[in-house]
Amino acid sequence: MSDRWVAFLNHELQGIDRLLVLGTGNALKADDAAGLLVASLLDRRLSRRQKARVKVLRVYELIDAYNRRLKRLKPSHLIIVDAFDSGRQPGFILATRLETGRRKKKKISSEFYTLLEKLSADSACRIYFLGIQPALLDFGHPISAPVKEACRKVADYIATLASDRPR
Repeated sequence: MSDRWVAFLNHELQGIDRLLVLGTGNALKADDAAGLLVASLLDRRLSRRQKARVKVLRVYELIDAYNRRLKRLKPSHLIIVDAFDSGRQPGFILATRLETGRRKKKKISSEFYTLLEKLSADSACRIYFLGIQPALLDFGHPISAPVKEACRKVADYIATLASDRPR
C-alpha cells in the first residue's frame, strides 16, 4: 500500500491505543454507503481479539445520536469513513486529521465541523476523516466497482492496525 493516505495514517497513528471507526453514509444512495461498507468489511475481518482493540460502529447519517456511546468507549483515536466528493477519480481516498477550530482548505462542510466541535468537547481523542470519492450517488443503485475497491483497501489497512504485524 503505497498510497499517500496510508503514509499519512502510518505517521499519525503511531502509538494507537483504542481505535474507534465510524462508518457513515446512506445505504440507499449507491456510493454514499462507502463508510457503511468499510464497517461491514471490518466486522467480518476482525477477530474477537482484534475487536477488543478496534471498535467499529455503523452510524449511517446519525453521528450525533452516537455521542453518548463515543464518550463511553473513550477511544484514543477516531476514524470517520464516508463518501466525500473531492473532485478526484472515483475511489480516490482522502485522509486528513480533523482539528476543531481549524478548518483545512474548506473542503469539508461547516455542518461537519459543528459536529466535530461537539465530539471533541466530550472526548480527548484524535479525530481523522477518510473520504472516498464517489462515482454515483443516485438512490437505488449498488456501490460502484472503484468505490468497492477503495473500501476494501481501507478495511484491509484498518485491520492491520488491529494486528501485531507491521504496516
